Amino acid sequence: MSGNREGFQATRKEYWMYCIFFLGQNLLWGFAGYIETFLTDIGIAAATAAAILIIPKLWDAVNDVLFGYIVDRHTFKNGQKFIPWIRVGISALGITTVALFAIPDSMATSTKVVLFLVAYILFDLAYTMQDTPVFALATVMTTNIKERTSIIAGGKLWAMVGGTVATVIIPLVRPRLGWLTSCVVFVVVSLILMVPLLFTAKERHTEAILAQESPSFKDMLRYLKHNKYLIICLIAMLLLGLSSVEQKMAIYMGRICLGQENLATVIAGGVAISVIAVSALVPVLAKKWDKFNVLIAGLAFAIVMDVVSYFVGYSSLVSALIFVMLKCTGLGFWQVIIYMLIADTVEYGTYKSGTRATGITFSLQCFVAKLKNALIGSIVLYSLSTIGFVEGENAVQPEGVADGVWKLFNLLPAVGFTIALIILVLFFKLRTDDVQKMARYNNGDMTKEEAKKELAVKFGPGAERQ
Repeated sequence: MSGNREGFQATRKEYWMYCIFFLGQNLLWGFAGYIETFLTDIGIAAATAAAILIIPKLWDAVNDVLFGYIVDRHTFKNGQKFIPWIRVGISALGITTVALFAIPDSMATSTKVVLFLVAYILFDLAYTMQDTPVFALATVMTTNIKERTSIIAGGKLWAMVGGTVATVIIPLVRPRLGWLTSCVVFVVVSLILMVPLLFTAKERHTEAILAQESPSFKDMLRYLKHNKYLIICLIAMLLLGLSSVEQKMAIYMGRICLGQENLATVIAGGVAISVIAVSALVPVLAKKWDKFNVLIAGLAFAIVMDVVSYFVGYSSLVSALIFVMLKCTGLGFWQVIIYMLIADTVEYGTYKSGTRATGITFSLQCFVAKLKNALIGSIVLYSLSTIGFVEGENAVQPEGVADGVWKLFNLLPAVGFTIALIILVLFFKLRTDDVQKMARYNNGDMTKEEAKKELAVKFGPGAERQ
């Protein structure tokens, strides 16, 4: 990473602080991802837990879009649009995460449910306040699409590291420290990693970009109307996220299929190796092939491995671990590349509408990320309830539950990935070279006539209707 490369304005230090921010953020997000297990451990039935996890999403539908509108409309006195929001967001995120895991199991179920809903809604709001702006920040750190891709890839790689490290460590420390103490430790470490970005990152708004920012509500609606590829990306992201049940089910795999909770660490470790390796490989592959094609190839491979893994079974820990690692390559591909594609849709939407609604774009991304995280928990819990799962940390599971868990672990991802792959192949036509041309026009480096000429074949009026 070099600040001297043409079109690249961010420094090496900015790049690394951006990456480390995501490491800290996803250590915290990884811990919060165990909220379903925490709820069942404090005595809330799986079906009840599934229901209350969905309720806050009704607020999210308003909260995330409203916040995106505020981000797009407001510029702070120092000329920044994103960094001040990140500062407030990470402070609130630490407090609300602790509140989530501070609910004692001695309370009545109704009281626990009410306290959880209040804490979860505030947690969701805090997460939005830092997640939407930090993704938007990448779009004003550089004017070069390939460099932007590198920044986002680096951030997502370290996000994978943070999430998988959390998945590996939590089953080890949680039984010793308990939920609340473990949460406090994770919060402190995460904030230490996230704060440095606030003092190193710079927002670089060119004159052309400034002219497109601060859109009216009507401008934002026009932006969304003309940005069909954003909608396609968000649909694919939701499907892929809802299908990626491996991390949610790792602790149940250890407890039920393998007989020991700490063996969830072995499974999570195998997933971590696979996901991190693929995440690191994505930027290299994206330099040789278009990142969209890399995504499709990765999803296809993961689908095949899902099916093979199911038939191999879990009787042998070694063979189960090998195929779990192979099938989880899909996580590495989609969790990095889908965010690159969403950033690309900002340029497409700006090119088509003349409005730059970065806040709305990434607030919708944030909404979908949180929606799939809540829904996947509900899907896992409802699915467990259909196979006879009994709640309680030390409950004895009926016969057949272990086979049901293994089936869910493998075949749910296979189905969801297949549907998402078909949607992307049929409807997503945006490629890296196209986006770079759009960015040149959006940044004022190309005239409207030149842009229309170069992009007419794929994105002219006639082509877009096909």
